[in-house]
Amino acid sequence: MKLLILFISALYFLGNVGKTDETIENHVIIISIDGFPADLLWDQKAPIPNIRSLAREGTWATGIRPSNPSLTWPNHTSMVTGVHPEIHHLLYNGKLERTNGRLPVRVNSRKDKAELVEVPTLYDIAFNAGLTTAEVNWPATRNAETLHDSFPDTPDAVGNMTLDLQWDIYEAGILDDMTNFALWNHSSPGRDRVWLQTAQFIIENRMPNLLLLHLLNVDSIHHRYGLNTEPGFTALALADYQVGELLESLDRIGKREQTTIFITSDHGFTSTRNTILPNNILRDAGLLEVDEDNMITGGKAQAVTNGGFAMVYLDDPADEATRQKVIELFTDFEGIYKVLLPKDYWKYGLPHPDDSDQSGDIVLATVPEYGFISFVQGDEYIVESRLHGFSVGHHGFLTDFDEMDALFVAAGKGIKPGTKIDEVLDIRSIAPTAAFLLGLDMPTSDGEVLYDLLEERFVEIKNDLAR
Repeated sequence: MKLLILFISALYFLGNVGKTDETIENHVIIISIDGFPADLLWDQKAPIPNIRSLAREGTWATGIRPSNPSLTWPNHTSMVTGVHPEIHHLLYNGKLERTNGRLPVRVNSRKDKAELVEVPTLYDIAFNAGLTTAEVNWPATRNAETLHDSFPDTPDAVGNMTLDLQWDIYEAGILDDMTNFALWNHSSPGRDRVWLQTAQFIIENRMPNLLLLHLLNVDSIHHRYGLNTEPGFTALALADYQVGELLESLDRIGKREQTTIFITSDHGFTSTRNTILPNNILRDAGLLEVDEDNMITGGKAQAVTNGGFAMVYLDDPADEATRQKVIELFTDFEGIYKVLLPKDYWKYGLPHPDDSDQSGDIVLATVPEYGFISFVQGDEYIVESRLHGFSVGHHGFLTDFDEMDALFVAAGKGIKPGTKIDEVLDIRSIAPTAAFLLGLDMPTSDGEVLYDLLEERFVEIKNDLAR
């Protein structure tokens, strides 16, 4: 009898897509609202009633601590792998490439998932277990073989969609045609609308066990206008409305009670008054070569920047004289928080250059009031961001700063109601927790299953199965 009970419990917990009334389907939806800082969840200037309702109905945490660097693609990859970039090796919104093995380097966003992510993902594991998987605008998913439906976050997104989905959303009128122009001709909120409608179409026509949705407009607006601005609050209101529309899709097909919803973000945000131009500094020190149009052509050292984070690549990593010169240039420089060397990368979850060709030879990090830009422009080393047309909002800073903490709310099936977790969680815990709710294990994850936010019945079933 005990074996029979355990077997029935296993069917319930594993959430196999059932063909009988006794089998219960499990579904997990992860919605990432890019650039949503943790401390705006209960800030009354942010009109987000749907997200707050989910928080009250379910569980919310003080925040979630992203991976370093606190950038979009690395952290969306940490969300679905449960490891830091030290292991998955994605450090940019694309893949860093050298020019014939030398400087200059550039980031190429038109790369397949197989070239970007070096460890199993949540959707890989779900797909291989026989579950259905889908993503909309999720980074580092181009041409992933373990997604039944895919509309990847890449510049050539429409051309790299799964073919059935491409035809379906065209015929549904979500895209005017099947070209990339049909997506990029929209405004930033318009693209979010396309991605939301695509997610709704997937839900209402072939509800997957796992759906990943990435909304980008909040991040775009925070970059342009900074944090705590009227445009920023308007962008948050729109994202919240879109969350509400997705919930309505679940209600229409009667799947709300079988679905666990995570509302999270990849990083926080801060406003920056000043911008540092590190490549101007390297140019004037004779370490970087540029042409008459200030385009980088070569040299001994080049900085690739992302907000409050920059990696410096040496043309010859064995050139210790250049390495020391770069360290001297930026040590005690205005706005610089830390100059990191490879021996300390592990402390920040970053890969050593010996282990990944994506990793720089030196890391520069700013304090939150200063951002970086990769351009070579003019003669100044520090400029006022707004006056020069640079972004006035940034992320990318080391996660030493609380400003980089991101939103975390969980609600729905398996989640304790009305619970607050008074701590900042680890972004690596999202994947194993979602896997647990789907009845899967993620042995490759460094994150922990967040048992504190789960209903006791789920934990008890897991314990019974383990025995």
